[in-house]
Amino acid sequence: MPDRVVRGWLAFGAVVTIVAVWVFAGITDDVVAHEELTSGDPPVASWLAEHRTPWLTRFMQAVTWLGSGWVTVPLLVSAALWLPLWRDRRRTLALVLVVSMGSALLVTVGKLLTVRPRPVVGEVLTTATGYAFPSGHSAQAAAAYGVLALLISLRVGRGVKPLVWLAATAMALLVGFSRLYLGVHWLTDVLAGYALGACWLAVVVATAVVHDRRRAASRPRVNV
Repeated sequence: MPDRVVRGWLAFGAVVTIVAVWVFAGITDDVVAHEELTSGDPPVASWLAEHRTPWLTRFMQAVTWLGSGWVTVPLLVSAALWLPLWRDRRRTLALVLVVSMGSALLVTVGKLLTVRPRPVVGEVLTTATGYAFPSGHSAQAAAAYGVLALLISLRVGRGVKPLVWLAATAMALLVGFSRLYLGVHWLTDVLAGYALGACWLAVVVATAVVHDRRRAASRPRVNV
């Protein structure tokens, strides 16, 4: 029987995965069928395009890079070496790379299956290639800053943990908003990206923790 920690992580992974898959599937269905949720995309894009300001544009152009693999991958590699789980840098490095690369692969598959064009509302204020759905930056931000928050929260006191997760959430939200503001994604693209990133993060982390606990339990005990 799995111990309490294993059951907890299995429950966490299952709940987050089920909710995230449900959200992603619902959004994808509306995007493919051009129904309900997508009706709110043009008004949001138009409103943001009409309310841009020079200082906010510059800020968002900087923030959006925080969801790029050029930033998240080196950041996660550094965190894995500095804050390893299980006191094993190689396994932690493998974990963060699977989280990052896996979310990127899932986004690519989603884009190829939906082939959704990017918005054509106002001026596009940053470089973006490929299809729109789901947002790769949003998925990467949810997955990368989520696993970064996990690595940090396991090394800080109980009172600081909520602040760590709040900061990670704020970072992911900022990245997603930057994609909307800069005119390269619809709102549903960003929401689907969050769901996809959160789902993959939950699956990978829960699997890794459960595997580690079972591996530790299977080791023969040495009696002294």
